[in-house]
Amino acid sequence: MSPHTLTSPPSASPSPPKRPNPSTTTTNPATLTFTIRAPPYTYLHLSLFSPSTPTHTATTPLDAVTARTHLTSALSQFLGLTGTAISIDILHLSGPDVWIRVPREDGAAVVAALSAWVGDKEGRGVGWRVRGKADWLGVLPDGGGQGDLFDG
Repeated sequence: MSPHTLTSPPSASPSPPKRPNPSTTTTNPATLTFTIRAPPYTYLHLSLFSPSTPTHTATTPLDAVTARTHLTSALSQFLGLTGTAISIDILHLSGPDVWIRVPREDGAAVVAALSAWVGDKEGRGVGWRVRGKADWLGVLPDGGGQGDLFDG
């Protein structure tokens, strides 16, 4: 053997195990579970209310522009320029109620800003009532008799 010839050592690893024949094995259907530990959004159910009305709800229904204006005003008053940069998606409007989606990491700041805000609509003071907060839209109460978030 010449000094320039390389020889490979004998294979020390055993041969890979053989797979069982699929036709002879019986398999049960496997259950697959998937958990999302950190959902990307927080969902909020809000109501615009006016303390000056007997029912404490705004009498005129909200439109998307008015809702966005009130939401942006609340965030800007509470958080300044940082608050105006928070992404808000209006998902649904129904009378004085609005369902929104915000990034999960901003959820607590948005709740604090909206809860503390007092604005003006048609010469009356108005504010936001947080009726529900959840990491999933399907979990939020629809307001159909489930009560407010902070009711005992």
